[in-house]
Amino acid sequence: MVEILLAAAVALVLLAAAAGDGVVRLLYVSGAGAVALGLAAGIPAGILYHVKLFRALASLGTIDPRWWWHPTRLHGSLPAAGRCAVMPWFRAGAAGFLLAMAGCALILAAVLAQ
Repeated sequence: MVEILLAAAVALVLLAAAAGDGVVRLLYVSGAGAVALGLAAGIPAGILYHVKLFRALASLGTIDPRWWWHPTRLHGSLPAAGRCAVMPWFRAGAAGFLLAMAGCALILAAVLAQ
């Protein structure tokens, strides 16, 4: 999988370099837009995820003082109702993070193509 992503990135950089400044500018703009959209969606979703997870864990009465260092290991201890309240926010935050990282990759491709 990593090899496919690396090959796609190299192909993207080569195509952008061959196409000229218009494509490079498009890569910059689309990358910056993806980063902005990913952060705008991912940060609030991540905050809500942590709040919902804390409330679900507090209702069980089992909160480790350092629960926020690795909160995903606590998903298994949630009851079904708590998991239904927490997991959509977890997925939304993860999707925002992935979108921001994809935007960073587009910006990197634009920098390398220049």
